[in-house]
Amino acid sequence: MDRIALVALTGRPGVGKSTVFMKIVEELSSLGYSVYGFYCPEVRERGRRIGFRIVDIASGESGWLALEASRAQQMGYWTCRRRVGRYIVIEGEAERVGLASLSRDPGERGVLGIDEVGPMELLIDRLRLEILRALETAVRGVVVVHRSLGGAEVSALLRRRGFEIVNITEVNRGYIHREIVKKFIQGRSDANLTEK
Repeated sequence: MDRIALVALTGRPGVGKSTVFMKIVEELSSLGYSVYGFYCPEVRERGRRIGFRIVDIASGESGWLALEASRAQQMGYWTCRRRVGRYIVIEGEAERVGLASLSRDPGERGVLGIDEVGPMELLIDRLRLEILRALETAVRGVVVVHRSLGGAEVSALLRRRGFEIVNITEVNRGYIHREIVKKFIQGRSDANLTEK
């Protein structure tokens, strides 16, 4: 019998949270789980980050989540006004992809996957509400949360739902995905995931 598992990955920027997340998604998919949700890879040009995409895990459909202000204007996103730091959030595309990815019927072996629940994603009103709904109703899930744990609202929801918070570090990032996958399948329930 599959186990109920709710895991939230966090850690400092650049430590490898997204890499760990994708390894978990790949392993769970290979074990027959249906992972639904989205991830948000950075986009670089000539070694410089210009923005982030949002990608539906199940379908591969993608759109822009955010672009540097100058690139957003160059690419015709004149009406986009919401910002996070130097990035303009591309609400229409992010909402379209994000809402579709979270509205899938997860089925019996469904696993919610989100990378990440952070300031850009939560700035988009409809997407924020759908993320909160998905976190509230998921039977199984693995999500990456901003180091602030997504703010007070998300942090309180994660605690109430019993999400296990796993801090990704340079020490554990090479193997922790295997330990987390064990949480979703039969086996030991006493694996200590948290790096002290």
